[in-house]
Amino acid sequence: MKNVVAYCRVSTNKEDQINSFEAQKMFFAEYAEQNNLNLIRIYADEGITGTSRKKRAEFNRMMSDSEKGIFDCILVKDVSRLARNTVDFLESIRKLRALNINVKFVTANMETLDGSEFTLTMLAALAQEESANMSKRVKFGKKINAEKGKVPNACYGYIKTKGDYFNLQINESEAEIVREIFDLYVNQGYGTHKISKILNERGLTSLRGVPWSTTAISRILKNKLYAGYVVNNVTEIKDFIEKTRIVKDESEWIEIERPEFQIIPLELWEKAQKINEYNNSELTMTLHKKRGNKHLFSTLITCPVCGYSFRRIQNKRKNYIRTYWSCSGRNHHGTGSCSNTTIIPENELIESIDGYFQSLIADKRKFVNAVIAQYKNNQPKNSNEVLAVQLEKLENKKRKQIEMFEADIISISELKEKTAEIDKQIMQIRLDLEHTESPEDFAKNSRQLYDRLSENFSKYSSVANMTNAELKTLIKCIVAYDKGDIRIEFNYQH
Repeated sequence: MKNVVAYCRVSTNKEDQINSFEAQKMFFAEYAEQNNLNLIRIYADEGITGTSRKKRAEFNRMMSDSEKGIFDCILVKDVSRLARNTVDFLESIRKLRALNINVKFVTANMETLDGSEFTLTMLAALAQEESANMSKRVKFGKKINAEKGKVPNACYGYIKTKGDYFNLQINESEAEIVREIFDLYVNQGYGTHKISKILNERGLTSLRGVPWSTTAISRILKNKLYAGYVVNNVTEIKDFIEKTRIVKDESEWIEIERPEFQIIPLELWEKAQKINEYNNSELTMTLHKKRGNKHLFSTLITCPVCGYSFRRIQNKRKNYIRTYWSCSGRNHHGTGSCSNTTIIPENELIESIDGYFQSLIADKRKFVNAVIAQYKNNQPKNSNEVLAVQLEKLENKKRKQIEMFEADIISISELKEKTAEIDKQIMQIRLDLEHTESPEDFAKNSRQLYDRLSENFSKYSSVANMTNAELKTLIKCIVAYDKGDIRIEFNYQH
């Protein structure tokens, strides 16, 4: 009895029962039983396009498993289920043929080992062309709706009736918050971070019921709907195969005036855009960059939970000033956005680094041997190619969880719980991918690092006397974990 597997793409549309996983599982189980085949696994990608295999985690897993010799044949309902991209289709088929693995398209009753590659190529090309035509039909439909003034699926400040794509009703309680946000930003000169903090301190939440973030405030300030204008046709899928989304030229945007939706005057909205334009100007960005190097540890301390840098905070007490560093992501986006509560007193961090550096430079040979040994122990056991595949799978897994949250399938607390471990794994793989030097090069760089350490300490006696730029010649980053543990990564290649 042949060992076979099946591959399918499953619709996430609850009404599309014919393509549901249970229906396809039953189909393949019955087919295997009728043909005396041992069905050992079904690979199923849920709600993911077939035009590119990059985002199909289960498809990639199946191709990887094909090299292990655990199955002889792959069952697929039809060509379009395997791929709607001719290049991907042929690459996959040729790889499987080289491994002597047959692919059987059940509906067409065709097999890759026995069938003509020309015929299969034609079928794949037809599937790709159908996908392209479908993409054109979707674009056309969206443009028609845009011209009619289609409104967003959900928008803070409004109530939308399910099934009505062109009308909204103002939610007066939320509209008051929208007016306050614009007033704070335009008339009182507050930034998005300060505004989010003001709203969060009052216990107010955004549309999804989570604390306000700078991103959510920015979205409201940029949304012309609040001034009574529906703007559509802003973005489009440029490449239907890779699903690349681009922002269209502003001349192509479709703008419909809807006075009944107006919450703030148009003049107030336009002032907000001018302020935002100034804040993002080249001069302002240069000033922000300079401020990013202002303090000793600026942009050096990294949070592995959310990826943001730590920021410097000073609390003035009666007789002294307390200076410490904490996660800027947690500070900016609210406590719900990041679980890292680690607070690092600046004076203690300086003392720890000074002591650590002094112990390292006490013996050059011991230092170099120690860092080389640490480097070898930290080398990834897998190749970069395998690590890249693992990274893509984790990112796909995280993306699915976010999509489930956005579709109101899981709550924000469930999202955090499910993605916390994924984020740690992603960061570790990225760190592994960065360490690709040979042991010989690493030894050379380690000796150069030792010389820089010795020179700086004889010159400054403490990191407290260095500038941010000088410290960065020695330290690449300081990773501050949520349990208070800290890891220093040296800048070996400066």
